[in-house]
Amino acid sequence: MLHRRMRGALILGGVVIVSGLMVSAAGIRTQIPKEPVKWSMKSTSPDKPIKRGESFTLQLTATIEPGWHLYSTDQEEGGPTPTRIALASDQPFEQVGGIASTEPKTTMDPNFNLMTQYFEGGATFTMTLKAAAAAPLGKTDVKVNVTFQTCSDQLCLPPKTVKLAAAVNVAAR
Repeated sequence: MLHRRMRGALILGGVVIVSGLMVSAAGIRTQIPKEPVKWSMKSTSPDKPIKRGESFTLQLTATIEPGWHLYSTDQEEGGPTPTRIALASDQPFEQVGGIASTEPKTTMDPNFNLMTQYFEGGATFTMTLKAAAAAPLGKTDVKVNVTFQTCSDQLCLPPKTVKLAAAVNVAAR
């Protein structure tokens, strides 16, 4: 009989055992939303042109389906994959400082049997960027990659990476 372990679950011949609960793999698929977390991103001042060398802020919003949660950027070792937000490479922008977020909840997570920080319903993350002195003029996309993990009270999905883009208008000094 084929079996393998996932974080928080044992898959044994088409049956998934999660925290002692046996559920058929087909039954789980019908209960999982296609995307438990939906992401969007925008510049906080979309109509204002950004000058070369000037800083601006991006706002990333995670909308989380009921019954699911998204882990924060800070997690203990051996727990869930923390949310990671990074500027995609080869862009005329650089990150200035760290990533700020709404305040996460902290509780014991039965999927990992340790304290975790997470968001329910939604979360907002902000990052400050600076346009390079040689940034091309006009509208250009800022590209950001977000890697995250989401879980319900009984099941964790594998980590996923989404690529986001937001248009900014770069102006001369």
